[in-house]
Amino acid sequence: MERPTAEIRRLLLLGLLRNYIQQEIAHLKDDLKKANLSISEIQTNELDITVKFVNNGMYDQGIYMKKMLDAEIKNRAKRTGLII
Repeated sequence: MERPTAEIRRLLLLGLLRNYIQQEIAHLKDDLKKANLSISEIQTNELDITVKFVNNGMYDQGIYMKKMLDAEIKNRAKRTGLII
């Protein structure tokens, strides 16, 4: 274990980050609603996530590879020092 104060600091940062993320999710949902874009279905399997959505009355879908999303979030967290 690192210094106890460093671990406590990481815990506090992650708690504040969780709160910030919840606020950002709420703002993003508002932005999507204002842009007339809504998610109708999310399907998850072991390899990817398929999101079906409606954009200005047109149905569409996006497929996101889980490994790519996981790598992106880990990279961002490492750059900010939240994970080691």
